[in-house]
Amino acid sequence: MRADLESLRRATAGFGRVRWLVVESDSSDGSVGILTALRGEWDGFDFVTLGETRSRLPDRLARIANARNAYLDALRDDPRLADVTHVLVADLDGVCGALTPWALASCWSLAVPWSMCAANQGDFYYDVFALRHPDWCPGDAWALHRRLEPLIGRDEADNVALFSRMVHLAPDLPPIEVESAFGGLALYTREAMLAGRYAGVDAQGEAVCEHVPFHAQLRAAGHRLYIHPGLINARRTKHAGRKKLVRTLRRKAWNRLRSLVGR
Repeated sequence: MRADLESLRRATAGFGRVRWLVVESDSSDGSVGILTALRGEWDGFDFVTLGETRSRLPDRLARIANARNAYLDALRDDPRLADVTHVLVADLDGVCGALTPWALASCWSLAVPWSMCAANQGDFYYDVFALRHPDWCPGDAWALHRRLEPLIGRDEADNVALFSRMVHLAPDLPPIEVESAFGGLALYTREAMLAGRYAGVDAQGEAVCEHVPFHAQLRAAGHRLYIHPGLINARRTKHAGRKKLVRTLRRKAWNRLRSLVGR
């Protein structure tokens, strides 16, 4: 966590004023101690701990939505955040190590009227759980995976539902307008952030990535959401690791087969 925070600190060092708010819950790894130390070390750093929430919110997605709504509440109600114009939302699980000041600053050079710029990764865009795009990923990729696995097995369900959507986005591509995306980090305008609430279920009561209903509300309010391919937050991620492993094994098997046939 501290390594991600240090990366974010370096990437935002050129901004005139930065305020920090980390929301923590259900930690058992010393996170509160780290956050307490940082509050004493960094100007403008603060955190909120929600304590143990698992007993009243047993569903993981509900707990995540609850934590995210805590920073929305602070943005709306805390007078110390009244002058915040943009909000950088970041996960602290090792996906922000490659963020640079130049990548972050490039958001303000885009020729599109964005309310959100979501991050990209250097190897494969991994976050198909949060992704919604009418052509690329029109529905819940993991729900499709669950339906396909009994029919065609896990490996092919991985390929069809997940890996086929984890694509490489060259950083010089233009922004891609989406219905929802995240990728571990996203930059929002304040107005957009306050136009929605996170939820771990959709309008039908089905479990869903918490970003999807949040972004649906933002879009209903007229906000436009993009993946910015140049906003690289990680060179590679563990989330896309299985895709790379499978591709590598298949390539080696194919090369071995070709060598045997050619003898």
